[in-house]
Amino acid sequence: MRFPAISFCALALLPVVSGAQQLSRASQSGPTLQAASVGFRVNEAKVDGSTKVTAAPIVRRHQGQDVALMAVGVGAMIAGALIGDTAGTIIIIGGAGMALFGLYHYLE
Repeated sequence: MRFPAISFCALALLPVVSGAQQLSRASQSGPTLQAASVGFRVNEAKVDGSTKVTAAPIVRRHQGQDVALMAVGVGAMIAGALIGDTAGTIIIIGGAGMALFGLYHYLE
């Protein structure tokens, strides 16, 4: 039993020791993240200062209240699942409604 375990560890460490997983700076060919993007690209060197648009920061109010609604709704769904029967089903539906209401206001 020891021999297969030692063999497996040796095979797992072999690529690390041999340098097979190391990046070579001289030969970086193949797909890149820049080539994988779809659409138009704007070169930052071509854009002057007058064409850049700065948006006003969006202030999110009552975000904690929305997260609390989602958390309480999920908690009610779990409690309803534990209760079971008709009462549990009603609690699950109420909790789902509360969680979806909080999610709606959170994403607004």
